[in-house]
Amino acid sequence: MEPFVTLIDSIPFWGWFVLAIALIAAEVVLPTTHMLWPAAGAVVTGMLVLVLGDPFPAWQVAAFAVFTVIAAMIGPRYLKSTYAASEHPELNKRGARATGQTATVVEAFTGGRGKVRLGDTQWLARSADGSDLAAGARVEVVESRGTELVVKPA
Repeated sequence: MEPFVTLIDSIPFWGWFVLAIALIAAEVVLPTTHMLWPAAGAVVTGMLVLVLGDPFPAWQVAAFAVFTVIAAMIGPRYLKSTYAASEHPELNKRGARATGQTATVVEAFTGGRGKVRLGDTQWLARSADGSDLAAGARVEVVESRGTELVVKPA
């Protein structure tokens, strides 16, 4: 452990910035946000090394660890708040977008289940009240449950 701490403590301030750039480059390749937090910790540590120098042994390792943990705790909350403001919250939820639309029964319902055509797609469907519907009947989509639509007579 001693050689590792000595190695880390010998890193100049720009070494932390290089580490941050490498972690951000890894973040671009990997589809996660896991590399952003150590990168933020490396940037803050590099700035502290630039301003304070090297006041005592092993502080750079501790600073990097502390700032990485802080960034990992604060960062996801910040990112989540920026993603929540979408103008199209149902963009990738095809079933949810079907709610309120009218479909046609293509396979008569038995036991409250059958198939409907909505647009150019056939969906598995169940009637909201459990009733059987005849082929060709017009129905309204009440909600979606996974790949199945819940419908009621239109």
